[in-house]
Amino acid sequence: MPLKKLIRVVWQNIARSKKNFIFSSIGIIVGITTFTFFLALSQGIRDRVLNRIFPIDQLEIEPMGGVGGGVDDEKREGGLGDVLATGPRRLNASAIKQINGIEGVEQVYPKMRARFAARIETGILNKRMAGEGFFEGLELSEDLVTGVREFEEACSSRSEDICHRREVSCIRNRDCPHEGMECREGRCRPRQYWRSFRDRHDGRACTRTEICSDSQVCGYDVWIVLKTDVKEHIAAVRKALADLKHPTLDVDIYLAVAEVGVVTKKDIASTIRASGELWTIGVGLDDQATAAAAPRPPPTHHFPTVDAATQYIAGLADTLTEGRCVGRPCMLTKAESAIGSWKYFEIADNHRADCPQGLYCEARNVLSRQGRCESYMPLALNPLLIDFYNSSVVSQIGTATIPNPCLVFGLKGFFRLGFSYLGKSSATVWQRIRWAEVVGFSDKAMQVGATTPLAYVERFNHFYLGPDAVSHYDSVLLQIPRNEEVASVIEAVQKQSFDLSSRSKFARKAGEMLLIVTLTFLLISIIIIVISAMNISHTFLIMIYQRQYEFGIMRAIGASSWDIRKIILGESLLIGLVGGIIGNIASFALSRLVNLLAGGLRERFPVIPDDFFVYSFVLVAGSIGFALLFCVVGAWVPAQRASNLDPAVVLTSA
Repeated sequence: MPLKKLIRVVWQNIARSKKNFIFSSIGIIVGITTFTFFLALSQGIRDRVLNRIFPIDQLEIEPMGGVGGGVDDEKREGGLGDVLATGPRRLNASAIKQINGIEGVEQVYPKMRARFAARIETGILNKRMAGEGFFEGLELSEDLVTGVREFEEACSSRSEDICHRREVSCIRNRDCPHEGMECREGRCRPRQYWRSFRDRHDGRACTRTEICSDSQVCGYDVWIVLKTDVKEHIAAVRKALADLKHPTLDVDIYLAVAEVGVVTKKDIASTIRASGELWTIGVGLDDQATAAAAPRPPPTHHFPTVDAATQYIAGLADTLTEGRCVGRPCMLTKAESAIGSWKYFEIADNHRADCPQGLYCEARNVLSRQGRCESYMPLALNPLLIDFYNSSVVSQIGTATIPNPCLVFGLKGFFRLGFSYLGKSSATVWQRIRWAEVVGFSDKAMQVGATTPLAYVERFNHFYLGPDAVSHYDSVLLQIPRNEEVASVIEAVQKQSFDLSSRSKFARKAGEMLLIVTLTFLLISIIIIVISAMNISHTFLIMIYQRQYEFGIMRAIGASSWDIRKIILGESLLIGLVGGIIGNIASFALSRLVNLLAGGLRERFPVIPDDFFVYSFVLVAGSIGFALLFCVVGAWVPAQRASNLDPAVVLTSA
């Protein structure tokens, strides 16, 4: 039977039996509706909720038992007994190298948390915001910086950027009208903030200023811990340092500690932490200080008299030959401690001093006015922070929401390092203010806090906690491009005595729960479709019994058994096609209703997406194919029975 004639016959038969056709389609429609609804919901939650909070291609691992502890590889013997005896294995350089060699791991990102007290302050729309300063360092890579760049490009619009309409000629960045612009190809253009997400501390060795870049000098900076037997010696040393003039280097020797008495264990620790020098005049070390200095003795100068100390200082003009590229010297109007607490905008007005555009005066500590012009510490935020701010913070402080993350670029604030609202703060002489600015967003950034290049946190941890604090990392972020390799990577990581972080464990549990719920509803959907197929089979059997005389006549006038079979299967295919299409339409309409009902919850729960559902072409086409398959299966037995009818028997019995 030609296809055109077959379609006409099938359509006529369906038109004659509309009631049977409708009842047969209802089950398929319900089954396909639930099938596509829950599959689209599952994919949407995975892509737009879970993968946004816990990126599916990332795993974070840490020492067994959590961060903060561990033993270096050279002190371990291996095995479970060793873990119980010595503690978890540390994430040091050798461990990172082994993890990087695991099959399936594409990239390794070591992370180090700022393990000392800190507070953060910033101002948004004339509102001061302050709290405990949580931040971490992340090792940079080309892929990481590329992700930061792509996020900025996605949320930026060159045609809407006011900076684009104000391009002027320039030679250096400081020639541009404001910090939102930078000099590129001889023109002031909108600043590409992602380029700043790097270690902006130069620190190159130098012998003269000409070697260093613009806005820098060749400097020699060192902190001194001075212990003496006579208080008047301190003033003499300070005067000698103030009178020191070097022909090629900008020398800044700062007496961080100047006290009368013997050298204590605390003095040794302070000198090592600050990478400074220990000076003594007429005093020695006590027993505890001697023991503390034995493993790692700091640079020490023992002067028998104050005259010997001042002569040594005067001789530095000839003996110092090498320094490092640092910012030009600057002077704050007021020491930051003199301004007081809870005065963010006063500190902000004070922090630039006479530094060039894009730099600020980085004082030695909060007690000192003297400092150097340095670049802001670059920060990357997690995009979820914007959602949290819009949903929770805005209502608390009464500011406007942030519709575009790009509006946050260039936002500045400061960390007061060594100070805590909740915990123990360092002595004031060790407290420092370091300014930072937001230059990008990344899903690899910490969700509550800020992320900066690893080198910054290493320097801060060394200053406040000593060299042991930078010998290991707190966690490692693994990039795993192939989802099917995640299980094998986890197994390999655990064999190396490491474990998943609590965040990654929760992500896996959430994924498993989502899979179980999805499979449950899919099973229900398949049961509905199977029952519908059985109903189609029953309906067609009854229909064949009612139409057997019709089939007998068709066979008698020349129709083959295969023609009869094609008619029955064609009718079932039409039921499956219509049921599949209507089921997808109903599923999509139901999803719009769910999104509408969930709209009122987005202000309270920022992770709720605008659309929970992902309807792909594969899902829609596959569901229709699924409906066609089950309809054909349900009609196959009736079609076989109809094709095997004997026309002579049917017509005689009629």
